[in-house]
Amino acid sequence: MLSTKEGFVEILEFTHFVTFFSFNKIGENHKEKILVKKVTVVVALDLGTRNTKNPDNESE
Repeated sequence: MLSTKEGFVEILEFTHFVTFFSFNKIGENHKEKILVKKVTVVVALDLGTRNTKNPDNESE
């Protein structure tokens, strides 16, 4: 059973292995260079609910 308390249902998660540099801002004029070797990718559905009988939502 899936919990939809947060409004999202995760349907896929995987790790993509890649190498690149990322820069984190530490201060106003200073950045930290970090080597990234993997990225976690998550695909999810937003289960936002609306009142579908409300005519104001017809154009959305």
